[in-house]
Amino acid sequence: MGSLLRAAILLLPAAGHASRRLVIRSAAAAAVTVRPLGAIANSDPTLTAVSTLNAGADYTSLASGVKVKEVRAGTGPAAKIGDTVFVQYSGRCLNLNGKKFISTQDAAAKTSGLAISEPFVFKLGSATVIPGLEAAVLGMSKGGYRRAVIPASLGYDADMSLGPTPESFQDLRSLESIVKNPNRDASLLFDVQLERIK
Repeated sequence: MGSLLRAAILLLPAAGHASRRLVIRSAAAAAVTVRPLGAIANSDPTLTAVSTLNAGADYTSLASGVKVKEVRAGTGPAAKIGDTVFVQYSGRCLNLNGKKFISTQDAAAKTSGLAISEPFVFKLGSATVIPGLEAAVLGMSKGGYRRAVIPASLGYDADMSLGPTPESFQDLRSLESIVKNPNRDASLLFDVQLERIK
């Protein structure tokens, strides 16, 4: 017997006949009023889903609204607007249970059959990639590795005009299913490794 059902039975009046309906109603009332302490502390459900610490304490909010977790700090100068960056990445749709929709590693395997991937190259500030990815890479150093939670407002638009875009039709359809549906959360999770700054 579940703990909520036991609690509901204890809440029933001592006198009288307890019907099944009354027990279920009481259990539902108890479920509505009882919340775990962790649920109160976590105000951002998207961040809570990917965070390993209570209330997302392992993530830092950038001025842009992107939340990043420094997995590994790089060395050397930080990437800035105007720099050309070479990155390896993996992107996931948080609304689709973390389904991976894009990866430099997967793209390499599909085109060459090898697991060795070519980095994705773009210029910071050129407005050719989604703003959230650019914000996540800004400030990284060579060899750095970040996990970024990108809100829908800094992700793909309905036209899918900015990169990187999935190579396979199935992955593109998965991404479009959340981007083009205003009723779904289009938050993304990107793991990014900065290989080189030019």
